Amino acid sequence: MTTTMPSIQMTAAKPGSMEVREAQVPSIKPDEVLIKVRAAAVCGSDLHLYQWDESIRPKLLRASDNFRHGVIAGHEFCGHVVEIGSEVGTIMDDPTVKLSVGAFVSAESHVVCGKCYQCKAGEKHVCVNDKIIGFDRDGAFAGYIALPASCVWKNDADLPFEIAAIQEPLGNAMHAAAHFSLKDQRVAILGLGPIGMFSAVIALMHGAQKVIAVELSETRAKIAREIGVHDVIMGKPARGEAERAAERARIQGLIREAAGHDGPDVVLEMSGHPDAITNAIKCVRRGGKVVAFGLPKDAAYTFDDYSKDVIFNGITVQGIIGRRIYDTWYKVRDLVRNEQARAKLRKIITEVLPYTEFRGGIERMLKGETAKIVLTFNSGH
Repeated sequence: MTTTMPSIQMTAAKPGSMEVREAQVPSIKPDEVLIKVRAAAVCGSDLHLYQWDESIRPKLLRASDNFRHGVIAGHEFCGHVVEIGSEVGTIMDDPTVKLSVGAFVSAESHVVCGKCYQCKAGEKHVCVNDKIIGFDRDGAFAGYIALPASCVWKNDADLPFEIAAIQEPLGNAMHAAAHFSLKDQRVAILGLGPIGMFSAVIALMHGAQKVIAVELSETRAKIAREIGVHDVIMGKPARGEAERAAERARIQGLIREAAGHDGPDVVLEMSGHPDAITNAIKCVRRGGKVVAFGLPKDAAYTFDDYSKDVIFNGITVQGIIGRRIYDTWYKVRDLVRNEQARAKLRKIITEVLPYTEFRGGIERMLKGETAKIVLTFNSGH
């Protein structure tokens, strides 16, 4: 096997500093697995990384030792096992699942300790010692990746590679969208990035009465209509506080009107934009539920009127990170086995590109000109 591989690395503490570089094929520890990457998808958090947003900087600065070396990005992928460590045992929390060389796999991107209070309480997704691949340690935008076997998810052998590569973000969407029951509910989704659109698919497949979405991009709005979103409200760019306040009021009114009654039952905030977070809090019905998933560029967000909007309206605000390990993955497996769901997901995967074209794909994502992008690294196994 070759000793070097191509990789996409973040190489400096400034926007756009992602480059294709040769790297050493990683060696594995006894409890790890070496995977030949077939394809890897670009995540919204990779866009934060590419833009060098404040919210993402601390992890990369630690992982790169203040950029004394690069860090391989990427955490959504699929590939084939080429080497198994001598101490590898149970995967997927299921002793009946056996791992062998050649197995088609994806992976949970949060490497957890298994020892902290949260891990022992069945809450591995909020492990206090977790390390995220592509941020805290080298990721999957490369020819090969080494990972603890505890992260490995064995795919159905016939799962299309482009679907297999997006299961990790589908898990984000499943954890977020299905955290509360959606059957017969009126659901609003703020932000139709890929995970927002995945959430729309999940809401529809879970029997939501009505799915409403807010989006700035005509391209993404068109895809949302194609997958079955009932109402797409087009946002308008706004500058200056007066213009932003007027736009917030307009969007809140349109969401309430589309939902009926006094607002939607469940609002999924998937964009991280401060105005969208405010809209989520203010448009949900009294007693309703807000799922907070979108990551702001800056670290802080301030409530406009915490007492009235949150306390006196009796709303629930639920923060979501990652996936419940491995409960969410089993739910995603059921989803991707459904042909109707696969057809909707394929509409969201707008580009499959060779890894060398990553920069153009990322720039189109940032402009809202495309939805989910999958990068290919190896054509087979």
